[in-house]
Amino acid sequence: MQISKCKIIHGGVPGLMSETILEWAGWRKVNWPGVIAGALVIALPFLGTWWQFMLGTEAVTMSLSPFGVEMSIFGEAISSPLFWWVCLGLKLGVVYLGVLLIAGSVLSFSERYAVIAEQFVHLSARKLLWLVVAFVAMLLIVIVLMNQSSGLFGLPFQLQLPYLVGKSSVSAGVEGMRLATAISMNFTQAFAVAVLAAALGIVASVYQKKLYPKEQ
Repeated sequence: MQISKCKIIHGGVPGLMSETILEWAGWRKVNWPGVIAGALVIALPFLGTWWQFMLGTEAVTMSLSPFGVEMSIFGEAISSPLFWWVCLGLKLGVVYLGVLLIAGSVLSFSERYAVIAEQFVHLSARKLLWLVVAFVAMLLIVIVLMNQSSGLFGLPFQLQLPYLVGKSSVSAGVEGMRLATAISMNFTQAFAVAVLAAALGIVASVYQKKLYPKEQ
């Protein structure tokens, strides 16, 4: 009886080891860059604005992101209910993309779901990059137009905004006196998170294609 027990125990070790190896191999096929990127994408709409503009000593402040606008003039907040609903829809869309990215990245552990996983990652991994690029491009276009406005329309003040980040001033002549007001612009930490998530999304897209090259 003792011998048979030893045989059973001895025979169970290789089976346990093989199951452990298979489980480990499955987790190695998870698209971890995609999982991290998806988590960041889900959190992104709730991290705050991406870019800030300030005129004077908080006389006019404006904070922007694709998910909302916060603006105040001499401490008086300005908001638009319609724009709030538009931003809410964009928030929900970005959260949905993050969920898709996580789902596709996790499903990569199984060859059975490889096709679905590839579709989920393909649909969601690069979308945030285009959102970041569109946001920065929009800011640049507005700044260029503002810098050209004083010369084109003959405005009584000189305006030279910094491009995206920096400090400058706007000056105007009033009855022989020249008044100047400081301007400052900067990106926030939330924008840095957006750039990181977009970069990880690209890595996840490339990594996904290497997991199952025969199925691609």
